[in-house]
Amino acid sequence: RAGGVLAVNNEYPNHNTLFPHKEDMPKTADEVLKSQNVVGLSLLGLKADGTNKMRFDVNSPLNRRVTAHTPMLVSGPAKGHDLLKTKADPHGKHVLGTFGNCSSGKTPWNTYVTCEENFDDMFGASNAAVINKDMKRYGVQAESGYGWEKFDDRFDLSKNPNEINRFGWVVEIDPLNPNSTPVKRTALGRFKHENVALQVAKNGKVVAYMGDDERGERIYKFVSKRAYKKGDIAHNKDLLDEGTLYVAIFDGGKEPLKGTGRWVALEHGKNGLTKANGFESQADIAIHTRQAADLVGGTQMDRPEWIAVNPLNGMVFCTLTNNSKRGDTFAPNAANPRSDNIYGHIIRWRETGDDHTAETFEWDMYVMAGNPNVYPKGDPRSGSDNVTAENSFNSPDGIGV
Repeated sequence: RAGGVLAVNNEYPNHNTLFPHKEDMPKTADEVLKSQNVVGLSLLGLKADGTNKMRFDVNSPLNRRVTAHTPMLVSGPAKGHDLLKTKADPHGKHVLGTFGNCSSGKTPWNTYVTCEENFDDMFGASNAAVINKDMKRYGVQAESGYGWEKFDDRFDLSKNPNEINRFGWVVEIDPLNPNSTPVKRTALGRFKHENVALQVAKNGKVVAYMGDDERGERIYKFVSKRAYKKGDIAHNKDLLDEGTLYVAIFDGGKEPLKGTGRWVALEHGKNGLTKANGFESQADIAIHTRQAADLVGGTQMDRPEWIAVNPLNGMVFCTLTNNSKRGDTFAPNAANPRSDNIYGHIIRWRETGDDHTAETFEWDMYVMAGNPNVYPKGDPRSGSDNVTAENSFNSPDGIGV
């Protein structure tokens, strides 16, 4: 019978629902374990029920839970790096679990990629002095958002300072093989991944567009070294391990809300990413992607959320959900022009020559969200002309074509 598999991210736990005491923080090690087992993702086998509907098949061999304790492999440049090594994994090649999984993507070879976003929420430190500048760059605070570190030493950075470097990645999972081991693809960089929009370029190379969802963070793309071969599973399975990671720079143009752009390679030995500037290898760039983007001057954006590619014309869209703390992050720029961007906007670009591997592009502002019911036209908070009183919205997030 016809069927399929549904992959669902379980982004974070709701403790006040999960625990009998209805409080936000766990009180026992058992409650922490329970919290760790509701995050990750669920793979649900489906079957047709004869009425053009799909139902959950409780007996499907594809049913699977991936949690904060599921064994995973590390691949790509950061595999085996000293910053990924722990007492439990002295080789830095095997990680337990995934969490903070925001959105996702589907590869051309029919695997699922899930994106670790707010992974820092799960880590704390019993001794705040261990929190260094690199941890702070990823949002770490002494007390975590979920209290795992109080009962599980793996999440106490005072006892396991490298554990956090093992999260913040894109994880590839084969939903059609319940015995497969998920793989953390470190060549795609480490940051607060929102989703991945995968596209096969004209030359067959696989391009992955990604946003780092935090105020002042960037838009990235990865271009595989090798080309995709339809139907060749053995060839395709590791395409996301080798290639070039880029960060976007949005330059202004002659007209407002339009401009040109560049993709700057985050490649060791280029664009200042050298040992002299603190990057010993490509692994350092993969682990400290935000710091590498800082160095090369990637354009700071108003919270890059989902990215989607129009399959008909190749245009790429990215939702910038909002920035209500402009003064605390960065000044307005050509691609993020509002000083008080409480409503967000959607930007789009076309790669030069309609080639997704190109290193230049042209961009324009697709729409600036706003509320014309409250603010008169002419006030930036009312939105662009294609926002009307009958068609207003704010804080764009998920997007698809």
